[in-house]
Amino acid sequence: MLSRSWSSNTVAQCWYMRRHVPAGRRVRGPDGAMTCTCRHCGRRIRSREKGQWDLAEGLDLDALQERSRTGHFCVVDTLDGLIVARYPIAMDADEAWIGAKLQEIAQQYGIAGSDGELQIRIVPGTRETTLRH
Repeated sequence: MLSRSWSSNTVAQCWYMRRHVPAGRRVRGPDGAMTCTCRHCGRRIRSREKGQWDLAEGLDLDALQERSRTGHFCVVDTLDGLIVARYPIAMDADEAWIGAKLQEIAQQYGIAGSDGELQIRIVPGTRETTLRH
């Protein structure tokens, strides 16, 4: 007689809550980011800010900022970890222009009514040129 295992396959807690919890040894990389393993899903996670852990394989907006010459706005879907849209910031932009563009993007995507699911992040860029071959 064959016996079947009726144990259910569960989904990790961080899949529901979208919040990874570090476990085990933490390693600081050369860029200053901490890397370790998530307690719930077992995947590699990374943190640049204290308490903010993201998947290490995903797109790192902070690293993008360090390499980008020009700044831009990023509309980010925090639940799926996706960049929905990017809008460039003009090199000669002042604070009034940035504030107006920020309000325009927030209204276009309904940021206020998204309960934190959608966020706008400003990636300022370095404005310096570095020669690369």
